[in-house]
Amino acid sequence: MMLGKYRKTLQRIRARAMARAMAGVRDRKGAVAVEFALIAIPFIMLIFGCLELALFIIVSVLLDNATQSAAREIRMGILTGENSDATSFRQQICDNMGWVAATCMSDLQIDVETFDNFALVDMTPPIEDGEFEEANFSYDLGGSSQIQLVSAYYSYTLMTPLLNAGMSTLSNGDAVLTTQVVFRNEPF
Repeated sequence: MMLGKYRKTLQRIRARAMARAMAGVRDRKGAVAVEFALIAIPFIMLIFGCLELALFIIVSVLLDNATQSAAREIRMGILTGENSDATSFRQQICDNMGWVAATCMSDLQIDVETFDNFALVDMTPPIEDGEFEEANFSYDLGGSSQIQLVSAYYSYTLMTPLLNAGMSTLSNGDAVLTTQVVFRNEPF
């Protein structure tokens, strides 16, 4: 008799547990919160990655335009070896960079070279083992009708981890924005 009572109690407990389990399967309260918790971090990282990539492209366009504008003065003969040096040329590029100008002087490297013909122009960036090779930077303004290569390299710190892993070029984790302008000086 005692055993039968025990079995019936055990069956009732199992039935209640099964009913609770089935009710939990049917109950959808909180499912959206759980799904959002699983998706939220990748979604937010994707949004920040898109925003940072857009900012990266804007800074790249600013660098292109600022370098083109400064190089135009070399091309026209306004800047010469007597009235310009590497620091003032870098400052001129930074002045044209708008809101990025605050950190521009510390993050910008320039290289101005002169060539006899276009076939000799070497556009290889002076980065070796994740560092700028300072010995490869020069500021050589050519004379009338000479070929010039003006290169600007801007170190840009990325915040988003996946972009940082995919785009970093320097050993400190920064990406390098590069713009190069090749032209023949006007016959001044």
